[in-house]
Amino acid sequence: MPTRSALRCVAILVLIWSAPATAESQPWTDPSRHTQVFVETEPGVRLEVLDWGGTGQAVLLLAGHGDTAHIFDDFAPGLTGAFHVLGVTRRGFGSSSQPRQGYDLTTMVRDIQRIIDVLNLHRVDLVGHSIAGDEMTRFALTHPDRVDKLVYLEAAYDRVEARRVESKFPQIPPQAQEEGSPEAIRSWVGQTEILMPEAEIRATRVFGADGQFVRQVTPDSIAAEVATMVEHPDYASIRAPVLAIYTVYDNPAELAPRYKIASPETRQALDQVFALWQTFAGSQRDSFRMSLPHAHIVEIRGASHYCFISNRKQVTRAVLSFLGRSPQ
Repeated sequence: MPTRSALRCVAILVLIWSAPATAESQPWTDPSRHTQVFVETEPGVRLEVLDWGGTGQAVLLLAGHGDTAHIFDDFAPGLTGAFHVLGVTRRGFGSSSQPRQGYDLTTMVRDIQRIIDVLNLHRVDLVGHSIAGDEMTRFALTHPDRVDKLVYLEAAYDRVEARRVESKFPQIPPQAQEEGSPEAIRSWVGQTEILMPEAEIRATRVFGADGQFVRQVTPDSIAAEVATMVEHPDYASIRAPVLAIYTVYDNPAELAPRYKIASPETRQALDQVFALWQTFAGSQRDSFRMSLPHAHIVEIRGASHYCFISNRKQVTRAVLSFLGRSPQ
């Protein structure tokens, strides 16, 4: 899937009326039932880990580029009937530390290994979305004794090649900066990308005392550096069982939901993006099948890049079945 920076034009101005705060107003709390801990992966670097509970084999959820572990707030509970489910927010994002360095793939993988060690998880199933696929692949090759199974959620792509394709994308007309409350921004993101958990909106953005958007939590410099941590994946050398879930798009509006409300100029650009991506994505699925002929592959037509949100029940069933447990 194209990176968020390649397709995601920031939202148009959202004008909302906001009632004054009252003594009876209650602070917002995350409705997802998880606990939050921080694991120090190196001196001065603490990463957020969300624990949704459950018993049995540990399942570690890894978010895509730009996201935090809160992106799994609605998906993770569906796995807790069979597994102990946790999620990691990589360095530079959300509540995790923002050190000046360490945004290379080797360090990111070491962060995962350190979390597994500190939390005494021993062996885990890794479930990763989007760019987390690069971390999962490298982890499985360098720490084969620490991973049982791998689940790629729209994540089994060669992102080095994807970046080359993205360099051919036409320029998409810019839009105005985000503005408004968490609820307003969530609504707009729901129209232009996917309706994310509100906790994810709040974890990735800073809001002022008046409840209005101030800035993104992650500086552009860090986001750009993380986007370059990718490498050509060596799928053929993976020895762990693998499930790859792919979204297959039938039209530009499925690839980029903002297409539905875009200007004719923007739609024309997204039509070109869609054509380029379709050719690339099809070749990537074919290449993956050749590299790992025994892998389990699920293709979902018309889903979002965030397939675990748009098609949560279907993805949950596929993941539970592959990991060895039936849905409750």
